[in-house]
This record gives sequence, C-alpha cells and structure tokens, in this order.
Amino acid sequence: MSPCAGKSFKELLDIFFACPDKNGGTGYPDDRFFEFLSCLSRDEKDPVRCAVLLNAMEREFPGESFYSRLRGEIFDAVVKFGVLPAELSSETLSARAEFLVSAACELFNALAAAFAGAAAQSSVVPGAAEKLIERLRTPDCKAMAKVLLDSDPFAGNRVFRWYNGTLHPVKPDAVKPVKKFFGFAGVRHIFSDHFRDFATSRSNVPLLIYSLPGYGKTSMTLSHALNIPGSVVILPDPEDLNGRWIDLVSKIAGRKDHKFIIFFDDIDPSQADWYSFRTHVGGVFSMPDNVMPVLSSNYEFPAGILSRGRKVSYPVFDEVRCTEMIEDFLLDFGLKRPLPQLISLIGADYTEEFGQKKFTELSPRTLMRYLQIYMQDKNKRRTMVEMSMGEMVTRPDAELFYEFNINLMRDLYGEEYINRLRNEKLKNL
Repeated sequence: MSPCAGKSFKELLDIFFACPDKNGGTGYPDDRFFEFLSCLSRDEKDPVRCAVLLNAMEREFPGESFYSRLRGEIFDAVVKFGVLPAELSSETLSARAEFLVSAACELFNALAAAFAGAAAQSSVVPGAAEKLIERLRTPDCKAMAKVLLDSDPFAGNRVFRWYNGTLHPVKPDAVKPVKKFFGFAGVRHIFSDHFRDFATSRSNVPLLIYSLPGYGKTSMTLSHALNIPGSVVILPDPEDLNGRWIDLVSKIAGRKDHKFIIFFDDIDPSQADWYSFRTHVGGVFSMPDNVMPVLSSNYEFPAGILSRGRKVSYPVFDEVRCTEMIEDFLLDFGLKRPLPQLISLIGADYTEEFGQKKFTELSPRTLMRYLQIYMQDKNKRRTMVEMSMGEMVTRPDAELFYEFNINLMRDLYGEEYINRLRNEKLKNL
C-alpha cells in the first residue's frame, strides 16, 4: 500500500510546499501558481468551482506550462529533502524517497480526479482539461519516479542562462578543448590548477579574471568549467550581483551530484553592488562546496574583492606573447621544432594584415582567427616556410603593438591611467 494513500489534497500539498507565513501560521510561496494550488486544495470536491479554476489556469498557464511547472516544483522540493536523481532511478527506494514519490503520485492523481469532475461541467472551455488529466494520471510510484527524473533540468543540459528567477538552457558556440589554448602559460596554469581544485572538492574560492578585451576569458572559462565531469555552468546577468544570485545558489546548493560554476561574464566592477558578494563569499556566510563563482572583467577588481578570491590577470598582448602563441600553435599543429624565423615571419604577416585593416584589433582572438586561416591555406604555409629560409626575415612590429595597447587602455581607463603606467615604468628604470 502507498505510504501516502488516503491523505487529503491539502495534506499532500503541504508535504511539498507549506512554509511559515508572516502571521505565524503556514501557507504557500507568494506566487500565482501556488495561489491556484491553494484554491484547488479548498475546492477539489466542488466541480463547479474547479471548472472556474480550470478555465483560469488555461488562460494563465496555457498548453503544457501548468504541468511542467508542477512537476518541476515537486522535483525541486524532493531535492531539498535530500533525495537526488540517482536515488530516484534506483530499483529500491529509501524510506524517504518512497514516501515523497508516493506523495507526488497521490497529488497528481488527486489533481486528475478534481479536473475530471470539472471537465464534465458545461462551462469548461473545450480542450482545457483532456491533455492535462491524461498527463496527471500516474499509475504507480515507478511511473512517478520517472516523471520526476524527466524534470531534472541538469539531466540533458550543462549550460544555462539565469534570468527572471529561472534557469534557461543554452547551447554555447563550439567549446574548445583546454589543450587548444596557446601562449600565456602562467594564466593557463592558474586556470588548470584552480578548476582542478574545485573538481576535487579542495576549494571553491572565486576566480577573478581580468584582461583587456579579446584575450579569451569567456572561452577559456567555459572550456575549463565544462572539462569537469558532471559540471554545470550558469550565466546570470551582471546585475544579479546585487543579491539576486543568492536565490540561484539556494536553488542548486542541494544538488551535490553536480559541480556548479556561476559565471558572471564581462562585468564592470565600478558599477557592481558588492555587498551581497562580500557577505556570502568570505563574509558572514559561505558558498556551498559544490558552487564556485567566476567573475571576468575588462577592468581591475577592487582590493576588497580581490582578497576574497584568486586573481588571474593576463599580461598585455605584445610581440613577445604573439610569438609565444604562434610557437605553441605550431607545436600543436605537428611541427616538432618550429624555427624561430618561421615564428617571427608569421607574427610579422599577422601584424601586416592588421595594418591592412583585415582585423580591427591586435589580440589573441584575432591572432587565432589568423592562424586558423593559415592552417587551412596550404599554399600560404609553403610560401612562409620558403621565406623563412631566406637571409632576411621580418619580425612583428613591436611599435604597432605598443600604440594599439596604449590607445585601447586610454579608451577604456582614461588618460590618468596611462600617465600612472608611464610613471611606474620610469620608477623601475
């Protein structure tokens, strides 16, 4: 016999959703969806009232939206009770899992019965109930467990946007393998080390990433994050740093079967409200072990925020970093010992194409675009090798890099920043 057989609709609803209210009693979350459930718990035996509610639901939750929301809310509640998908898929359920699955099954069937009575009323809009009743009828706990498993948002998706308080799966552009990033050896080491520590539950300290635009912060973060088995990447809006992101943390904290990277990309630290971040990261509260924030910016982070995470800062992309990237690329391409002359010549050709306006910036992003074209052009590769054998080999224009970087930093940070850089350089002479 089902552990929850004979319980009333309200008792079943209370198991999953009842919470203290402001008046010292109990109620349900302040949400339109739960208002419908509350009304149904009161009127389930009244077909006429249920017919009114059924029509209203059809207007506010058309199609599959009511059913999808219901099973999603119950799945979240089951997880908050500590029952994870692996247990729901087990042949033998624990006493807790069996109780919750039984309660969900009874709740679904109670709703189906209430709607079936309402559907017989002449006031019900045709088609408003048939599909919903069919979906709600659940024969046993095994079928109910499958319904809940199908509600797991992380079963088939690994990257999500977070907005309006809900998760929305997205498919990022092709994510590169972590071994397909070149140059910036120190930065790559920090990424590898930091995400490995998170994967092995040694640390979930936030990673704070800073560089000029076009250095691959987003791409490298996604690649390392998704390289962790069972990981999930969630992308909130930068404005959610004001505190709304803590609702997200609460939602995923119980999912110990996954590692979550909350990635705030392209934020402006000067515009962020850091109060919530300081409170929940190294402050009064702490992040759940399975959650790690990652923040990236084209601007430097405040000192008070840097103390709460691990900073990784990309060196400025100049002629030296350019040739380092080219050398790593050629090694990955299959050349065992790339000649310095060939590396230099490729770098010079890249800067020349920038001068010809084929690229709008000198950055790792446009260099990789150039190298992809180089890799696919057999004639160009042959010509470059032949030219590298000559007596005169051109080099990438260091002055061109300097002028581009100075102008970019001036646009981003202002003239005062440039003057400070010059003064610091003079002090080090």
